[in-house]
Amino acid sequence: MHLAHHLAALDGLRADPAARTAVLRTADPHPDGDAVELLEAEREVRADHEALLVLLSRRWGEPETVDLGPHLLAAAEGAALPEPERTVCWRVAELAVWTVGDRWVGVGLARCGEDIPLQLLAAAGERGRSAPSVLG
Repeated sequence: MHLAHHLAALDGLRADPAARTAVLRTADPHPDGDAVELLEAEREVRADHEALLVLLSRRWGEPETVDLGPHLLAAAEGAALPEPERTVCWRVAELAVWTVGDRWVGVGLARCGEDIPLQLLAAAGERGRSAPSVLG
């Protein structure tokens, strides 16, 4: 697992006052690898995700799980979503979100298509703006 690197990346996101996203890890098997290598690479990304959720929950409390489906539908219909929701909703179905000080931080698993490798993605909202929630 790469938890120390993930935590450093999250700290970097939080240090910038602007809304940002970062890919923490990609399931990236050898290009000539087989399906077993791909499954193992994805298992490792999922394990990092689960470990990071546990670690961040110990640090910041239990997260709110946000279904980004309504955000995706709104974006597809032309709604002007703020960043990083606009970027994240196209890639992540559910985001674990914590409010930390004056901003929110989220972590989720991203896949843009069948041929796109699974990714562990992190996002931080702009300072002073509330966390994403179910759109009403």
